[in-house]
Amino acid sequence: MKRIALILVAAVCTTALLASLAVAGGSMKSESGWFDFENCAFCKNLSAEDGLLEHSTWENYPIKNGMMNIITVEPEYAAAMERAGEHMAALGLKIQSGEVNPMGLDMCQHCQTFGMMMMGGQVAMEEVRGDAATVTLMTSDDEAVVKRLHEMAARDTKEMALLMGGGSEHPHGAEHPH
Repeated sequence: MKRIALILVAAVCTTALLASLAVAGGSMKSESGWFDFENCAFCKNLSAEDGLLEHSTWENYPIKNGMMNIITVEPEYAAAMERAGEHMAALGLKIQSGEVNPMGLDMCQHCQTFGMMMMGGQVAMEEVRGDAATVTLMTSDDEAVVKRLHEMAARDTKEMALLMGGGSEHPHGAEHPH
């Protein structure tokens, strides 16, 4: 179970953050270090795939018992997303097996935070792959963990907007009730 969780952590840590970085045309690293598509051992797999960031979208919302990510990838970039995901999953497996010590990896604060929450074992993940989008739900029955997931969803949205050169609004101007 922890092996599967680690693979999902790798995928969600990075795919949840895709879309708008390339649109901004600026740095691939947030000023705070929350996101780092240049140096993070997981995230850099996405920026290594030419055009992937520019042809993907990301939305992140708090929900009643956790958070939800919605990712879309233009069909012609689906193979690039698969390759990036495979590289991230392989790294996750190396961490899980003990071959790689995560403390020796460069990771953005987002991936560190989410990884620690997942390894705590109180977050359930469910991924639904549809034709138009992939939806990932991260939920918990523990109120303290739900609060941390809500805080993470809010920080992701704020930091992404700052990285894009805007304010702290959701990149798509949407507000999701919870």
